[in-house]
Amino acid sequence: MKKEAKQIVLVLLFLLLGGVMGYFAAITQAERLRDPAIMALWEAQNMPVPEPITVPRSVISFGLLFSGIPTGLFFYRHIAASWLTPMAPKIIIGIIAFPVYALVGAIGSIPFMVYKGISLLKGKGKNGR
Repeated sequence: MKKEAKQIVLVLLFLLLGGVMGYFAAITQAERLRDPAIMALWEAQNMPVPEPITVPRSVISFGLLFSGIPTGLFFYRHIAASWLTPMAPKIIIGIIAFPVYALVGAIGSIPFMVYKGISLLKGKGKNGR
């Protein structure tokens, strides 16, 4: 399997995992908001009762968040390969900047998969397959 195909499969796997977790998070939140004891607790503390998140929004949010993890790591690995520094600073900067790379990956995961898919299809066309 080519590198692009492996990356697309990994991002799709994380997208699916995040979508499933988002579904369960939305269902759990809806169940908790139906509990009168929790509602009474919030009202007793003078806290606003949160609006329940909808299932589609939760699935999309969690899916993009989780697919941003491998995409951000791919972006980081590509950027770190061009640095002329030893490996230790690259690792330290990568660990410190991981939330930034995950956010950038979450924003760029769909365009990343489209780009890799197009480059994979163009590569098949050049090889005559």
